Amino acid sequence: MPPPEPRAAGPARALLVESGPMATEEHVRRLRAEGYDIKRSSDSASAVELAQHWDPNIIFIADGTGRGGNSAFLSALKSNDHTRHIPVALLSSYFNGRAEREGLTAFSRP
Repeated sequence: MPPPEPRAAGPARALLVESGPMATEEHVRRLRAEGYDIKRSSDSASAVELAQHWDPNIIFIADGTGRGGNSAFLSALKSNDHTRHIPVALLSSYFNGRAEREGLTAFSRP
């Protein structure tokens, strides 16, 4: 696998993993307003691949994105040398201790 793209000086990179197009557009708008350079993925499998190549500063995921849920996605990220360092934030209206134990940070979802 080729190394990730080098980070250029500028806005922080954020990968948004969200399967709903309307919610995605709202999240993109809010994150860009906060100064993030955004790339999107609609499923967790392609998000892992994108994270390996693009090396985002943070990954925002929707609660339950894709088949297999967030646990499989987090396991894939944390088991990979290129992605294990990337913080992951959960965009959800519901947050519990299990998500926190899996390494997620909570952000409220509109």
